[in-house]
Amino acid sequence: MPGSAAGSTTLKTARARVAGLIVILAVAGTTASDRYWTQMQTIIHPHQDYNATSEAGRLKIWQRGIGYMAANPVFGVGMRNFQVAEGTISPLARLQERGIGILWGAAHNSFVQVGAELGVPGLLLFVGLIVATFRSLLHVVRARSRASPARDEVARLAQSLMAALVGFVVGAFFLSLGYADILYTLAALSIGLAKGARGEMSRTPLRLSTVPAS
Repeated sequence: MPGSAAGSTTLKTARARVAGLIVILAVAGTTASDRYWTQMQTIIHPHQDYNATSEAGRLKIWQRGIGYMAANPVFGVGMRNFQVAEGTISPLARLQERGIGILWGAAHNSFVQVGAELGVPGLLLFVGLIVATFRSLLHVVRARSRASPARDEVARLAQSLMAALVGFVVGAFFLSLGYADILYTLAALSIGLAKGARGEMSRTPLRLSTVPAS
């Protein structure tokens, strides 16, 4: 019967997924190093992670980056100079006088990176670019309700670009991507899509309803 056949197929699919999961766990359990399991334990004990405890961890770096922006709010420390600031003007730079080496590390956060290097105006422009791009895509998606079904592909493309932009923002919160090409490529594609959709809708003739004469 069709119902039993569908149930059998579903059961086989579930078994295949469980078997695949068991294989993955078995491979990970037998090949992962002690360092891997030590790192995984920080998920349960986040306060033991070096990002929260070490001066070279992300939390300390972000605090210093915000300090650079507060000390240089207009122009920042200069484009691509975050690492130089870490090695020359950070509180840790004095350790070098005693022969203690320090890491000239990156910001590991695009917003901290841009704010520290370009100041508050640069940070506002950076955030404004992301917000304006997202809003233009959202406008295209919302305009779908007023468009013909043929324009659904445009709306789906806008949704895909929105998902890509959200993915960039998530990654940018943990990586130094302030000057990465991907953001400006997404912005260019989004602006082109929004203008194209707006121009197409403006060329669509309006359909006026006629009221029958009494």
